[in-house]
Amino acid sequence: MSALSRAFRGRSTMDVVYFIYFASHIPITLLIDTQPLVPIELIPRPLLSLNRVLTEGLGDPFMGIGPQARPDMTWFRSLLVCELILQLPFFFYATWALWANSPRRHVPLLVYGVHVATTMVPILGTLYRGDIDRSCGTRAMLAGIYLPYLLIPLVMAYESYTHCAAALVPAQKSKKTK
Repeated sequence: MSALSRAFRGRSTMDVVYFIYFASHIPITLLIDTQPLVPIELIPRPLLSLNRVLTEGLGDPFMGIGPQARPDMTWFRSLLVCELILQLPFFFYATWALWANSPRRHVPLLVYGVHVATTMVPILGTLYRGDIDRSCGTRAMLAGIYLPYLLIPLVMAYESYTHCAAALVPAQKSKKTK
């Protein structure tokens, strides 16, 4: 039995999904998502090739670097700065908290889920209606790639909210009896 299945035995499937989501997000953030933020000369050649797959092969308008960087995507790069500064440290905490089954994980996961779901709205909106020169099929494919980064945080926010709300009910009942 793997360490992952032992650590998550008897827990919800979504805890495993969240753990994999956060653990995989650490290298994704460091190796892929930060590329539009650094000078192209500092990006290793294999990562440049991966960026070309995203931008040229898949038609991703957001991840352009160097001369392919679109000046009208400053808003997206500012979201990447938030990902690097705010979310990346949280990924380590969330990975640990999920692995350790910390009962204190729900409030931070709620905040994270709401934050990321909110940031995904303009990204998906740009793919749907934005001023990008992509076919309908390309836009749909890109939306399919980005959509899990809306849906997983939304489910996470909902589940975390229900845990937080349930924890508040006994506290409110004890205040009424006093």
